[in-house]
Amino acid sequence: MRIRALDSIRGLLLLQMTLDHFGRPISYYLYQCFGFFSAAEGFFFLSGFVGLLAAASKCAKDPGQRWMFARAFKTWRYHIATLAALAIAGLAIMPQTAPLFKSIYGHPVAGSFWSLTLVNTPEWLDVLPLYVIFLMLGPVAMPLFLKAKRKREVFALWLPSLAVWIAAQFGLRDLVNSAFPQWIHHGDFDPFAWQCVYFSGTAVAAWWKLARKDESAGHPRTVALVRSLSPAIVIALVFCFLWSHQFIALPLPAEAFTSKVHVGPLRFANFFVFMLGICAIVRKWPNLLDFRPTNAMGRCSIDIYTAHIVFVYIWMNTPGSIRYHGPWNILVPVAACVLLWALAKIRLGRASRAPSVQ
Repeated sequence: MRIRALDSIRGLLLLQMTLDHFGRPISYYLYQCFGFFSAAEGFFFLSGFVGLLAAASKCAKDPGQRWMFARAFKTWRYHIATLAALAIAGLAIMPQTAPLFKSIYGHPVAGSFWSLTLVNTPEWLDVLPLYVIFLMLGPVAMPLFLKAKRKREVFALWLPSLAVWIAAQFGLRDLVNSAFPQWIHHGDFDPFAWQCVYFSGTAVAAWWKLARKDESAGHPRTVALVRSLSPAIVIALVFCFLWSHQFIALPLPAEAFTSKVHVGPLRFANFFVFMLGICAIVRKWPNLLDFRPTNAMGRCSIDIYTAHIVFVYIWMNTPGSIRYHGPWNILVPVAACVLLWALAKIRLGRASRAPSVQ
């Protein structure tokens, strides 16, 4: 079952990430514009949510969920091809980004090995590796969530992910990384923390499926609960928005509470409540957030995210007279978004013309 609005939202998130990564002046208004979180959390949450829906639709033909391994391998190929191309370009024609690959240039054999195994991830190239890891865990986790018959079982399955996220707040990643050479760049995202965002999306999707069964059976208790919490959700979102943008005379919370690297507690709570609000909107008005251009981009998320990385690296190597001055620092990011949309349309057009395999 494919929910068009979710593809559209993922496309919107990809656009926001693209504009954020191109830097100011646009990123000044877009980065964490809704509170203490960014578009990346939404992308991973929806990937987990959509992943469970896809697993449910493929369960009969593929009970082992091997399709997730295939998608993980495809994502891994995209990542490695992009990394290799950009590393070579850094030596040949893009000197501004060459320092990002010093772990590979300084240790060609070991650096390449650790890059292939997704341990070494240069800057801007650390999101797809996380997605690969979570997809590899999917064939184990998804069938368990699909077998859950009660909401308490879904909650119990989510608890281990929450426990790992808690451990991530107290240095689990540093402990694991201490086993690797110090010259390795592990990326800006803590996988032990970000897995909770992904599997929270999975848990919410499983919860939602059970709630729909209850509603169809004449027991809409979950729907009534969500409706009763709606005012509190709105108040919490407005408060965090005003607080994060300093419209409220309160000191900003400590970095530990809003850390992007480790998905700090306040960041996670603010984002989770935001996504619950989005889920409520999609459920009540399924077409309200369905936009055809971003829908195409959301359906080609791997292609679009990979292409946006290449655009960002090229942008980082443009002269400062263009990169830091108008109108180029507005026109070029917007043009990049248009090109990404065109790429998605071409990709979907080719897929629709491809002969189906019976």
